[in-house]
Amino acid sequence: MKCPFCGYDLPNDAAFCASCGKNVSDASTATTGNIEGDEGATQPTQPMQPTQPMTTPNEAPGNAENGAPDAADVAAAFGEPADACGEPAHFGSSIGNSSSSYQMNTAASHAGQFLATKKGKGIVAGVVAAVAAIIVAAVVGFNMANSVPEDTVRQALQNSSTITDGVVANDYVTAQPYNLKSFKIDKQEDESTGEIGVAITGSDKARHVYFSGSMENDFFKTDFTGEAYYVKQGDSWVSLLGPSITGNTTTPLQGVARISQATGNDDYEISNFSSTLDSSNGAYTSTATQDVSYTFWFATDTATNTRTFVFDGNCWKPTGDTAVSNMHTATNFAGKKFEYTDTGSGLFKTGTTNSTIEFTSDGENDQVAATYSLDWKYSGDTSKGSSGQYYLPVNLSGNLTGTIEHEFGKDNFSIELNDTENQVTFTGGESYATISAGDGESNTMSLSAATNTKYFESPFQTSTYRMSMGTYVEKA
Repeated sequence: MKCPFCGYDLPNDAAFCASCGKNVSDASTATTGNIEGDEGATQPTQPMQPTQPMTTPNEAPGNAENGAPDAADVAAAFGEPADACGEPAHFGSSIGNSSSSYQMNTAASHAGQFLATKKGKGIVAGVVAAVAAIIVAAVVGFNMANSVPEDTVRQALQNSSTITDGVVANDYVTAQPYNLKSFKIDKQEDESTGEIGVAITGSDKARHVYFSGSMENDFFKTDFTGEAYYVKQGDSWVSLLGPSITGNTTTPLQGVARISQATGNDDYEISNFSSTLDSSNGAYTSTATQDVSYTFWFATDTATNTRTFVFDGNCWKPTGDTAVSNMHTATNFAGKKFEYTDTGSGLFKTGTTNSTIEFTSDGENDQVAATYSLDWKYSGDTSKGSSGQYYLPVNLSGNLTGTIEHEFGKDNFSIELNDTENQVTFTGGESYATISAGDGESNTMSLSAATNTKYFESPFQTSTYRMSMGTYVEKA
C-alpha cells in the first residue's frame, strides 16, 4: 500500500510510514477515490504529497548556516517534534553533515518497518535464539573445562576407606564393605589456596566440590553429603583434600548379627540365632535370641540368651544385660577312668597308694556314679613290735554316688563321692584343665579320700584311719 499522507510505498501491514513517520494504520480508512484492483483490493486513486518539502543534499533547511539540518528541521520533515536533547524523537536518529544522511535515515526507517512485520519478527527471534545458543554453549564449554569430572570424584570415593568401612560402627554386626549405590556432584566453586597452597600445589586456586549419594551393605543404608578439593595440573585433576563425608543419615536394613561383642576367644558355640528389626515409634530396635553351649571335659552347659538393642544413628547399643533362660548342665564323666599312684613318706608314713575311680553314669541334677578302689601298703615291717605298734594294709573298693557343683559357663567344678557301705568319701575338684602325660595331655582331678579303716595300731593312741590325697589323672 501507499502512505495516505506522502504516497510512499509501504508494506501492507505497516503501522507507520517509513518516509514521513505518520501513523498510517488509522488513516488508511480516510482515503477517498478508491478503485478496485485486479483482485478486488482497494487502492487510493491519487497519492498524497508530502506536507513538507524535502531537502536536497547539502542544502541547509531553515536558517542553518553550516549545511547540516538541525533537529527541528528533521523533526518537521517527519512530522514529529524534536526532543528535549535536540535529537529526533522518531527512531532516535541523529542527522549529520553527510550528503547520505537522509538516505540512511530512510533506510533505517525501512528496516524498522520491516522488523515490525511478522516475517521480520521471526527473523529477529531466530537471530536472538542463535546468539543465545552460542553464548550458552560457550559458557557450558568453559564450565566443563574448568570443572572436576564427576567420575574423578566418584572413583576416589569408591577407593577410599569410607566406602570400605562405612560411617557407622560395626558393633554387633558383621563388618562388610559398602557398595556405592548413587553419586552426584551438587556444586563446584573456585577457592583461593593462599600462599601455602601455592607453595604446595603450584596453583593459587582449588576447586571445591560438593557431592551427595548413598551406599549400602547387608546391614545399613547410608545417605551422605561430602566435599573434596582438587587442583588442576596440566590436563588432570589432582586431589588436594578428601573426598570426605560431612553429613549422613544411616538406616538399618536388618537387625543385629550377634548378642555380644566378638572377642576372638569366645569359649562357647552359638546356634539357632535370630534377630528382629522394628522401626515403630520413629526408632529402630532389634531383639536377638540365640542358643549357647559351653563344652568342658566334665560337663556341657546350654542356655538361651536374649538381648534387646537400639540404633542411635551411629551404632547398635544394648539396652541392658543379656537375659539367660533355659539353663541346663549335663555332666560328661561317664566312661572316664582316673588313676592315682604315690610312693612316699610323710603324714601317712612310708607306703604305696594305688587308687582308681571309674565313672559309670551321668544322671540328672548333676548326679554321677562310679566304682573305685583304694589300696595302701606300708613299705616297711608290718609285724607287731615289742612296743605293740604295727601297720595294717588298706584294701577298699565299692560303689560311689555323688554330685557335681559347677558355675555355669566356667571351667571349674567341685565333686563329692560317697561309699556309704564302707564309709569312704572322696572330695575335691578340678585342679588343672589338663596335665602333661606322655606324648599327650590328660584331664585331672585333685581329690582327697577319707576312710574309716585302720591302717595303724598302737597302745598309746586311738585308732588311726587311712587318708590319702593327690591328683587323679584320666587314663584312656
